[in-house]
Amino acid sequence: MTPQSNRTAYIELHSAVFLFGFTGILGRLITLDATVLVWHRMWLTAIFMFFLVKITKKWHAVAWKDLVRVAFISSFIAIHWVLFYASIKLAGVSLAMVCLSSISLFTAFLEPIILKTKFSPIQFVFALLAILGVYIMASGQLDQLYGILIGLASAFFSALFTVFNKRILPKFRPRMLSFIEMSFGFVVLSILLPIFSIFFPMDFSMPAINDWVYLLILSLFCTVLAFNLSLNSLSSLSAYTVNLAINLEPVYGIILAFIIFKEYELLGPGFYIGTMFILLAVVGDVIWKRFGKNIVARTAPGSQP
Repeated sequence: MTPQSNRTAYIELHSAVFLFGFTGILGRLITLDATVLVWHRMWLTAIFMFFLVKITKKWHAVAWKDLVRVAFISSFIAIHWVLFYASIKLAGVSLAMVCLSSISLFTAFLEPIILKTKFSPIQFVFALLAILGVYIMASGQLDQLYGILIGLASAFFSALFTVFNKRILPKFRPRMLSFIEMSFGFVVLSILLPIFSIFFPMDFSMPAINDWVYLLILSLFCTVLAFNLSLNSLSSLSAYTVNLAINLEPVYGIILAFIIFKEYELLGPGFYIGTMFILLAVVGDVIWKRFGKNIVARTAPGSQP
């Protein structure tokens, strides 16, 4: 790989992560209720992905049993997005993004259970560190505790989606899988609307022009384009590098919220202390996944210095 291609891959990767981080900003700018926002985002993204799959000729046949599995998995991404945007509406972009950073820690617990992988005690320590961070953050923002809890639930469903996707991904081309998941997610969310209406207010009146503009940006740029940029970078960079960069999504989101909405004026010291603990846990988990095996091998009895 040439330095030029490597540089291009890094630009594509961080452009994708920046666009992912911008989703929280758009979630606050869009005046629609969280459930309605996601409902529109899913059908718009499904349409864009359909044309992308057709243009790139990535269409392929799918077995019925695999479609049923994808329908089940797509419910997780739909629920995740509804809870994520509900958290933004209730607690603000910064708090919602901090909660989102716990995805990797939820994944560390869910993978051994669902995929039968080996459980890591050190990741349990990181999880406790993150829980401490959430406690400190929430104790300083008691008026926004409900939004924080919803944000953590959002991260949990995102982790579920990621883990189950790992199992079924080998049977699909990535763009094809995304199109099917967005389509089924839209259908599942439509079915679940009566249930969501019990917990979150819902107004299905026609979106304003500004909302349509933000929805198109959210679907086309922050979902379809961001996804394809991350795919392109993955062809040149290691999975570890991509995953490490994606962990910066909450950081980008918080920085943007500070600049655009001046949320730093609304947050107390507990937010910053709790965020420090959570980010420390996330970064520690990433580093352990990358270097942990080598550390254990070097410190094991009989190993060479």
